[in-house]
Amino acid sequence: MLTRAEQDYIKVIVALEDANDHEYLSNKKLVTKFAHTPQTVNETIKKLVNKGLVEYIPYKGSKLTNKGREIGIRLIRIHRLWEYFLHEKLGYTWEQVHEEAEKLEHVTSSLLEERLYKFLDEPKQCPHGRYIPKLDERD
Repeated sequence: MLTRAEQDYIKVIVALEDANDHEYLSNKKLVTKFAHTPQTVNETIKKLVNKGLVEYIPYKGSKLTNKGREIGIRLIRIHRLWEYFLHEKLGYTWEQVHEEAEKLEHVTSSLLEERLYKFLDEPKQCPHGRYIPKLDERD
């Protein structure tokens, strides 16, 4: 079981890897992104390494394993599905959806994820225009 903080790290690492041609990420980038202390980042990365979700090479940085990347893509999908749902079905403004989706992504089961995706007719973009990965998408 992953903590909410670990899930947030994985989701951010996916985004940073995608923006940096899948290169290893320095802990300094994570310190900056989260505004956490270097010690907190190091401890969280160690936990993710121990769970087989991150590969860490000293002086080079971190990179998600295939399993870690799958989890990250799933979290991104769920987050964006909730944004879509809140905007399209409940009338939230696109400025409001992020905070609510951030909470909901951490408590959404695989079954709810699948049913929400189908209920929304497999949307392709969230209200912010970002791509929503398909259910079978791993990368």
